[in-house]
This record gives sequence, structure tokens and C-alpha cells, in this order.
Amino acid sequence: MNGYQDKNVTEAPRTEIEKIKDLQGQLRRDIEDSQKSNDTEDRFDTIAYGTFSMLLARFFIRHGISANTVTLLSLVVGVCGSAFFYTRNVWVNLAGVVIEYFAVVLDCADGQVARITHTSSQLGRFLDGLVDSVNFAAVYIVLILRMMNETVPFTNIRWSWGIVIVMTACGYCHGEQARMADYYRGLHLNFLDQGNVANFTSSKKIKAEIAESKGTPLYNRLYLRVYYFYTRAQERLAPNAQRLLKAIEENGGVITAELSRAYISRSRKYVQLTNVLTFNPRAYVLYLLILAKLHPWFIPFNIIVLGGLMFFMISRYEKISKEVYDEFFAG
Repeated sequence: MNGYQDKNVTEAPRTEIEKIKDLQGQLRRDIEDSQKSNDTEDRFDTIAYGTFSMLLARFFIRHGISANTVTLLSLVVGVCGSAFFYTRNVWVNLAGVVIEYFAVVLDCADGQVARITHTSSQLGRFLDGLVDSVNFAAVYIVLILRMMNETVPFTNIRWSWGIVIVMTACGYCHGEQARMADYYRGLHLNFLDQGNVANFTSSKKIKAEIAESKGTPLYNRLYLRVYYFYTRAQERLAPNAQRLLKAIEENGGVITAELSRAYISRSRKYVQLTNVLTFNPRAYVLYLLILAKLHPWFIPFNIIVLGGLMFFMISRYEKISKEVYDEFFAG
């Protein structure tokens, strides 16, 4: 009798452990399946958000909630969290950081929902980037209101309305950095997939969609026009990439295995810069500075440090595009 009882006592916990391990293994596989690529995924983000966001993604899929709806939910949560940065109370600020964490989890979940359900779309990608920008814009506005009555570091001069100009410049630099990071990450993924360059988002492609959008809902026509100017701004800062894409298009439009290897072997060295210049690393620094009451120092960090990284990224990727063009199409 005792032997029978001992057997049950020792086996039951082992069964539960196996169930937990199976669940963990399934979550890891789901996370890997929902990633864009190993090259472009931020390892820290995967650890910090991946499991939680996948659990939420499963919940949303089970209840028929679309990826775009999750994106908009992320926007609401993020904007609400930014309000907690107005006060100088560190505990209230910390609550804001926690709320912003959940906004980022939702932001990760929307992409997972889209990729798992095969509902990724150009509109979804646009909304995802727009939500990141609006969330950060909300934080900038709250910081403007907070800093107007604070003094410039090392002086007795109040920021007053001058902070509006400074933070506007900060936001502009942020937008340029995120825009170009998005462009080069997309280019890397396109070469990695060895697809047709016609699948890569371009202002020419969007212009054609605008011409065909008559009679579609107003929001669709409006988003296409905004996206057109967004894409044109990216292309103006990447002339060598444009020349390479045009050459591929004129030679059949397909990215061959040789072309892919030539580009990816060079791009892989710098692709993680595209993560640094988007949302999360910038947010980590900002939240830490807010909690330490050193938030004015985010301005030079954003403009000088991240701005310098953006120009370095552009120079590297433009050099890569020129080298691949010269190797395959020059002469």
C-alpha cells in the first residue's frame, strides 16, 4: 500500500512538470514561427515580451480579434501610460512605465496575430508604425507640459515655451531615425526572402494604388497619401538603394540566391541598428531617465547619439547597395 502511494506521489509532480515543459516548448515554437526573421528580431525584446505577447496573441486569435484592433488597443494603452509621466512622483512614473510595458506587449502581439493568421497587410504595417509614433508623441507632449516650469540643466533659466521648439526638434529627429530604420529593415527582409522587388513597398507602387483608390473609403485614400509621402522621404535618403532596386527590376525583378547572399552577408552586420533606432531601446533610455529625474538629458541623447547612429546606418547601407550594384550590374 505504501509503495503504491509513494509511486503516485512521485509521478504526479513529474506529469505536471512535463505539461509545463510542453507548454513552454509550444510557446517557443509559436514565437519563432511569428518572427519576421532571426536577423531582425531583437533578442532582449523576445525575452522581455515574447512569451506574454504570444499568450495574448493566442487569446485574440481564439476570440476573433484582428491584428489591427490589437494595434489600436496598444495605442490607447500607450497614450494613457504617457499621462503618468507628467508628475514628479517617481512611483507614479513607475506605474506609467508598467503601463507602457503592456502597450509594447500589445504592439508585439499585433504582429504575431497578423503573421500567425496570415493577415499581414500594408495598412497593418502602416498602422503599426503610426501607433509607435503617436505613443512617443504623447510622451513628448506630456514632457513639454512637465518641463515648461522646470529649469534648463546647470542654469536658473526656465524652459518655458522654448521647450516646445526643443521637443519638436527632438520628435522630428526621432521620426527620421525610425523612418530610415524601417526602410533598411524592410530592404534586408526583402533580400532575405529572395522575393520580387515589386513586393517591396515603394512610392511608385503606392502612387499606382492611389490612382486606383477612387471610390474606396476615405480613410483608405487618406492613409495611402500619407504613406506615399512617408515612402518618398525614405527613398530620398537612400539613392543607392533605389538604383539597386531599379537595376533588379529592369533585369527580371527577382532577387536571385546570389544577389541575396551578396546583400545579406553585408547587411547582417548592421541590421540590429534598425532595432536600436526604432521604439524600444529609445524608450528604455527615456523611462530610466524619467525615473532618475534626468529626463532633460534624453534630448541630446535622442538628437546627437541616435542621430549619429542614423547617419552611420545610412552610410553603411548606401555603401552596401553601391557594392552590390557594382558587383552585379555595373558595366
